Amino acid sequence: MTDLSATDAAPGFRIKGWHVLAGMIMFFSVIIAVNTVFITLAMRSFPGEDQRRSYVQGLEYNDIIAQRRAQAELGWTAAVNLAEDRVLIRVTDAEDAPVMGLTLDGVLRHPASTDLDHVLVFTEARPGVYSAPVEDLPLGSWTLHAEAVDADAPFVLERELWRR
Repeated sequence: MTDLSATDAAPGFRIKGWHVLAGMIMFFSVIIAVNTVFITLAMRSFPGEDQRRSYVQGLEYNDIIAQRRAQAELGWTAAVNLAEDRVLIRVTDAEDAPVMGLTLDGVLRHPASTDLDHVLVFTEARPGVYSAPVEDLPLGSWTLHAEAVDADAPFVLERELWRR
């Protein structure tokens, strides 16, 4: 019978407890580092809240519904065009006559970053047609939000636009 002792074993690499510990620490360190990078990049590109005061907007939702009903009763319609350097809105009433004398304010919102949003101030270019200049607008999808300021009748417009 042969007796194999520790001195008879072939010399070579053997995994010991501290190797396993070091491997686990390195594995989880890489996972934590990658997650930290991803979380940082995500928070810088989209902070999480698209509209300011979203909680208060939720509380005021019934007022918004009433405002939309009042706007629907007016029968106003709007056609929107995104030209090279302008946003044009044509507002007509129920009889297809131009609605004149509105003071419109608006914003072009980018879906991915609020840093790219453009504030718009409209002027009446001709009866019922309101125009706002836009400079350096990147290509892509945009959401137009416009509303009448100090108007007797409520008017709010929201449209998806595409700049090609």
